[in-house]
Amino acid sequence: MPRVKEAGRAAARVVHRLLPKLDIAVIWGWPDHEDNVVALERALQATRLRRVYVLMTDRRSPPVQALGPKTRCIAKDRPAGWLAFLFARYVFFTHRCFMRHFPPNVVSVNVWHGMPIKRIEALAEEGGGIRSTYVLATSPFWGEIMQRSMGPGPEVLVTGLPRNDRLFLDRSSAWDALGLTERPDVDHLVAWLPTYRRSVTGFLTVDGRPTDSPFELDDVDPAALNGFLAAHRAYAVVKPHPMAAFSGEQQWSHLLLLDSAHLLVRSLTLYQLLAATDVLISDVSSVTIDFLLVDRPIIHALADLDEYRDSRGFSVEQVEDLLMGPVAASVAELEHHLANVLGGADPVAEQRRRVRGRSHLHRDEGATARVIEAVGLG
Repeated sequence: MPRVKEAGRAAARVVHRLLPKLDIAVIWGWPDHEDNVVALERALQATRLRRVYVLMTDRRSPPVQALGPKTRCIAKDRPAGWLAFLFARYVFFTHRCFMRHFPPNVVSVNVWHGMPIKRIEALAEEGGGIRSTYVLATSPFWGEIMQRSMGPGPEVLVTGLPRNDRLFLDRSSAWDALGLTERPDVDHLVAWLPTYRRSVTGFLTVDGRPTDSPFELDDVDPAALNGFLAAHRAYAVVKPHPMAAFSGEQQWSHLLLLDSAHLLVRSLTLYQLLAATDVLISDVSSVTIDFLLVDRPIIHALADLDEYRDSRGFSVEQVEDLLMGPVAASVAELEHHLANVLGGADPVAEQRRRVRGRSHLHRDEGATARVIEAVGLG
């Protein structure tokens, strides 16, 4: 069976190479409204391209912005989606898509979905990697890691990630969407974005120490956490990773637990939320690297650092050098650090800015424009 699959892939690569390429672009993202997709779709309207196709898992999901006149949304698993992909001269993708080996007559841009603190692709599995024309990075430091992760072939473009431009959006849209603008009892917005420990979709794996909690900390009592947040005039949005199990939206007075779909119901994308966020809580997610651009406090909710190191592993030997905030291994430690930050303290600012200097060559909202220029569409 493996030989049959490999023969099928080889035949598909031949067909992909031989077909003529049209002046169109395909954007493959996951989830459908990932902020890289949103930023690229808008920017490609001003290029010479005749058409932009956004390949979606669910074409019925509500758009988060008005699509440009050149854009059409088509399903990934339908013939129209396959044909658009095969005939596109430009392909932008955030995850593995139809092909892992692109032919030279396609300008293939591996946007990816963040700089990999965790091991990915060739660093995580034998035979991993994606051969594309370009792979994006936020700095030379991360460019070297992305190149090792994806294998030989791609040219690294140190442009920054398109989605990070959306960190500079006005905060009012998120506050309005969450109903916080008229809340006199809320002064601070906190985003908590835990990485999955046990994935239930996509690449199935167990990393670190799995819990039964959407917070990926064992001892979180949502009602008690809600009381803590209320006492500190803060509102927290907790969004588990898209690959983690999710049992449905839950809401308290100062705490909201939701997934990507429920965020979209509020006409919000994740990076719109982050643009309005005062404090980010996460673990070793790449979102912490992105959030450095706005230079706001970060807390690492991380009780299983050693277990994670021994299972998934990290792209750098001393991951502690990339931690950009205090580490909380329990909810008590988390509340201690969060109380300090909400009270105006910023004890790890120097470390955070040191990691930012290593992680971001550009610190503006021009990443998407740089990508468009670098690939010859400017």
